[in-house]
Amino acid sequence: MSTLHDSLTAHRRLKAGSLVDAQAPIGVDGFFQPRRAAFWLFVFFLANGVFSMVSNFYVGYRVVPTAVVLATLVWALYSLPFLLFFRSLDLFEQHPPLGFVMAFGWGGFAACYLAMPVNGAVQSLSSKLIGPQFTKDWGPALAGPVNEETFKLLGVIVLVMIARTQFRTILSVVVVGAMIGLGFQIVEDLLYSVNTAIQFPYTNQAAPVGLMFLVRGVFSGIWSHALYTSVSAFGIGYFLTRRHKPLLQRTAVAVGAFVLAWSLHFFWNSPWLQGIGGGGIGGILVLALVKGIPVLVVGYLIWRFAGHEEGGQLRTVADYYIDDDLMTPEERDSLTSLRERRRLRKHMKKTHGRKAARTLHRLQRAQLHMIRVCEENGAGLPAARAAQDITALRADLTAATA
Repeated sequence: MSTLHDSLTAHRRLKAGSLVDAQAPIGVDGFFQPRRAAFWLFVFFLANGVFSMVSNFYVGYRVVPTAVVLATLVWALYSLPFLLFFRSLDLFEQHPPLGFVMAFGWGGFAACYLAMPVNGAVQSLSSKLIGPQFTKDWGPALAGPVNEETFKLLGVIVLVMIARTQFRTILSVVVVGAMIGLGFQIVEDLLYSVNTAIQFPYTNQAAPVGLMFLVRGVFSGIWSHALYTSVSAFGIGYFLTRRHKPLLQRTAVAVGAFVLAWSLHFFWNSPWLQGIGGGGIGGILVLALVKGIPVLVVGYLIWRFAGHEEGGQLRTVADYYIDDDLMTPEERDSLTSLRERRRLRKHMKKTHGRKAARTLHRLQRAQLHMIRVCEENGAGLPAARAAQDITALRADLTAATA
């Protein structure tokens, strides 16, 4: 059996070796890179964005303090399910927490700071050249997609330039794009809530916050900036990771992804299909579904493709570095599928109880962590420590299922 095991392990490593040897152990750049110009470019725009947004909120606080506090709480809580969703996909294994904080910060502060005056200038120019009514109808569709998608994607490029070897798969770029889009979405919604409260005809400061949460959070939040920027970031990820492809093809995919994100944003902001569902809340809901579902479908396909590629990369590294006593062939198959991992945990909970299911979840995360460690550092001391964690958790799981 030992000879057979060694032969199978050697066979797997021969198959995976050509893909792994060239890139691992590669080390990983951190996101704190004061020696790189891109880092200070990020700091400059982030600092300006923070100052600009805080100034706006302070002005609003002096007029509608209750609305500002309530809106901040509401939109902060609103962002938590998105963050938990990323966590459930094990995407925090993609980058250290600092990378996600920087991505969220760029979207929420730098991109908003850059986009707000440009959006205003475009709409002002449109009013003068074409007319106020045209700008009222088409201004958001003209200004938002071009300016906002450009500045958000600029953040993706800046972060890639800061920590180059952090981005080894398409998914690693897509998730950063999603975080930038989420940051932009949350801060923009907060600004809309505060401005609506200032202009609200009644003294009630909670009502405008609730209205904005319903319109921008419930009806349009799922298919909004996080998905748009995911789509455009996919093109950057393809450009970075497909170095064996012709430059023209990689550039075409990057440009095409941006155009697709722009088109989705334009379609959402445009006055097309207005009144399709009639008036009132029901009409707004029907319009949101008709316009939002295409965005959701495109976003799903993008994430699905990137996730499959990521799963293949994880399996390749696992086959090369990790023996079957730490990760069985069945576990290798299930680890690359979020659905399969959940199915196994549900089955474990049904047959052996909640404690065993929690232990299995910890074991799965430890195995994914070891794959990341091996990919970044090879079979060194960090991998040995990760192997000890897996061995201990496997013993706990055996005890829990006894």
